[in-house]
Amino acid sequence: MYYNFVKGLFQDLERASARTLAALLMLSCLACQGADRASWYGEKQRGLPMANGQPFNPDKLTGASWFFDFGSMVVVTHANRSVIVEITDRGPTKRLVNEGRKIDLSRAAFAKLADLDLGLISVTIRKQ
Repeated sequence: MYYNFVKGLFQDLERASARTLAALLMLSCLACQGADRASWYGEKQRGLPMANGQPFNPDKLTGASWFFDFGSMVVVTHANRSVIVEITDRGPTKRLVNEGRKIDLSRAAFAKLADLDLGLISVTIRKQ
């Protein structure tokens, strides 16, 4: 249904007003919510400095993201499980962000959401 709606709007794109284009952009953003992905990082990075200057501890509930300020508390949800993490680092790499990965979680945070063996999960993320 959403696809047909957008397809119909694009048929008259040349004549579209700025208001119509803004509405399209908003609808696209709403449709993409929940399509984010999360991965985790752990022992290999233990003690290494994060982008905020502090040493990384995989046992803490933290995350790395380009989309939130340092110190932001975000709620990450997967399959009716949620965890609140503090953004303390930058990541994932830009290539992975382009593939839909929005956050890297510490091992402890990821383990609260899913089995570590999954490595990559679909999540929703919102600022607390």
